[in-house]
Amino acid sequence: MTGRLWRVGAAILLAVTQASAGTPLVGCYERIYDEAHLGAHRRQIVRHVRVKIAPTSVSPSEGGDKPPIADALFQVWAEKGKKSFDSLGVCWAQADGLVCNGSDSAAETSLCKTKTRGVRDCRIEGAQSGRFRIAPRSDGAHVLVTETLELPQTGSDVGPFLYLSPNDPENRDFLLKAAPQKTCQ
Repeated sequence: MTGRLWRVGAAILLAVTQASAGTPLVGCYERIYDEAHLGAHRRQIVRHVRVKIAPTSVSPSEGGDKPPIADALFQVWAEKGKKSFDSLGVCWAQADGLVCNGSDSAAETSLCKTKTRGVRDCRIEGAQSGRFRIAPRSDGAHVLVTETLELPQTGSDVGPFLYLSPNDPENRDFLLKAAPQKTCQ
């Protein structure tokens, strides 16, 4: 029990230290893929990615061993859609970056017959909120889907939904550039 208490205390101290030093990666990051890139990556359905990272609004006591230190709004525009698919994740520190849970959706709609990635008007059975990792880069951030993410379309609780899988190399790994804060508002 003493070891567990020590780990919890160390995690809280780390969170307090990081919060006082500033939440890592706070800011706005974006990438819009051009036609040349998409032509070379024909299986890529993601056309535009944006992530906004801010200090968390969640109490550190709600995180247990992993106190939340940031919130990340992960937005993806797929195919030629005009609306984004969004996930607001609560994040905790890991190594030099953040690990974020995807947001839960309470939508009740039909189940998909397949578990393949992409835009769906149904929900994948047993879908969890998913998870993504954000790591700093010299000129931006690297976002990696680490557990299948379900992202509902902006402003909709009934779909469509975008599914990104860690097993899909064309739609799981994004290098984003730092963007002006007004881009994420």
